[in-house]
Amino acid sequence: MAEVVQRGTMSLWLRLLGISLIPLSIQGFFPGTGSALGILAPLPLAYGMCRRNIPEGSAAVALVAIITSIVQGVGPGVYFLVETLPLCIGITWAVRRTEPPHIGVLRGVGLVVVTVLLALIVYSTVAGKGPADLYQESVDHMSTLMGSMSGIEELPVEQRAQFEWLLDIWKRLFVGIWMGTMVILFILFTALIRSWLAAAGLMAVEGVPFLSRWSIPFFPFVWIFVGLSLLILVGQGGVRDAGINAMIPLGTLYGVQGIAVLGHLYTRWSVPPFFRVLVLIFMAMMFPMVLLVGMALAGLFDTWFDLRRRFPHKGETPPAS
Repeated sequence: MAEVVQRGTMSLWLRLLGISLIPLSIQGFFPGTGSALGILAPLPLAYGMCRRNIPEGSAAVALVAIITSIVQGVGPGVYFLVETLPLCIGITWAVRRTEPPHIGVLRGVGLVVVTVLLALIVYSTVAGKGPADLYQESVDHMSTLMGSMSGIEELPVEQRAQFEWLLDIWKRLFVGIWMGTMVILFILFTALIRSWLAAAGLMAVEGVPFLSRWSIPFFPFVWIFVGLSLLILVGQGGVRDAGINAMIPLGTLYGVQGIAVLGHLYTRWSVPPFFRVLVLIFMAMMFPMVLLVGMALAGLFDTWFDLRRRFPHKGETPPAS
């Protein structure tokens, strides 16, 4: 019996490792496509860690990092390890616990940020370079990668100037965009894994519907929002950029709450699933900034006015006035 279980475990990890290495394989032939798909590489590893345990998952992440180091160099391999391992551990915490969704996300993203910061300090000490220099090197490397993926050298002069302008903004907001991306990845991966485990009957958890319980508390987040807003409005140069970098992940958290409010209203108005997706796709394609800002504001107002309680589903008891 133990041998059968061991074989099943080995088969599971071999399949998951194979899936996680697909982006690396594609990158050998199509660098741009492989780099874009690389953002999905942690998903099967996180699933395996949630389904099995953290030590086995950590060994799997380390193995992929070693293979990445052999194929692409030590730098990309270490970067994969430093970012993916805490991400998978944080997702495992969120999947297995019953705490409010935003708590699990903040804890997981915080673990990633702290790990990357410590790795930056350690590497700075070993390499004899300041953290600021290493940070600038990382941003420049990512900028070069984005330029090669977009084929900037082949663009007309006017389009090249527009791309370089966007690239300059991206450099200034690199930290905020990275943290916002971590928040989105963490939420997406957690929701998917919870759904897979629930569908397989391996864990008694909610899948994607658990996000409907997403609710950021009014305090202390409202004071953080007000403080960052003032910093952006009155600050200049680097101070203002720091405020925007911090506002991006906070806005992402509120945006998720805005999507939960939208889903609540969809259900209240009995909007068919097809039209729900159609509206989001249309807004994302035609008015992306309106959608992003609108969802964040809806989430912010929900923390103030509790919109989901004020507009309950049919059959629910409305809150007392």
